[in-house]
Amino acid sequence: MKEIFVGGKQRSSELDFWFDAFATNCSHPHGLRDIFEKGGYTATVHAINFPCHDALLFDMYPQAKVIHTERASAELWHDSVSNSICKAATDTWFGRVMGLLFPLYRRFKRFTPFLIGRAIFGVYGPIENVTPQFCQEHRDQMVDFYNAHNAHIRKIVPAERLLIVSNHKEGWKPICDFLGVPIPDVPFPHVNKRGSMLKNVMAIMGKYENFSPVVKLLLLLVVLLPFAAVLGRLDMKSKKSKAE
Repeated sequence: MKEIFVGGKQRSSELDFWFDAFATNCSHPHGLRDIFEKGGYTATVHAINFPCHDALLFDMYPQAKVIHTERASAELWHDSVSNSICKAATDTWFGRVMGLLFPLYRRFKRFTPFLIGRAIFGVYGPIENVTPQFCQEHRDQMVDFYNAHNAHIRKIVPAERLLIVSNHKEGWKPICDFLGVPIPDVPFPHVNKRGSMLKNVMAIMGKYENFSPVVKLLLLLVVLLPFAAVLGRLDMKSKKSKAE
């Protein structure tokens, strides 16, 4: 997914393929082969390709190894998603302003309902107006789909090609042993924290859009002006109280 967003206009044009795939349950599956061959991809990460292309992807690359991560429980996964993805997907004034300023962000927001619908709720088609409360209300549906997805991966990937990572505290060793590579002399990454989603999205937007100083200033003003207005009202109330 990240490569699509930071790879320039040629890469981002592939979003049209994913839009169609998620909207039509992959009615043209061989398009995935074209994307991988023309794009020169050597690996794929995230749920973006799994909802309907998983079996095709594994058949295309019969020697590829699959690293599948799971949380300690489906409930922990649901709690994490509700407080990260469901928050990030919420329609806000900030998101609307971002859409006005950055074309890529608008495309991302168009795609998000399709990705959330299939990868989190297990339905074909978009789910709009997702909020943390919405995700809490649909907890059972999300948990059931999460468990079904994990079982599905175990079913379609041969055991010798599959590594299930459920204890991330083990670090590099099980992954490197599985891939047959030495353990790198760098800390095991932990970049997908709940509070980092907006920061990561902004970093991707910045790399692709090549923010100009003027745009950066506008964005800064958009973010800070509401806070300044609130502080101004509080200051006025404080002065009024003292005067009385």
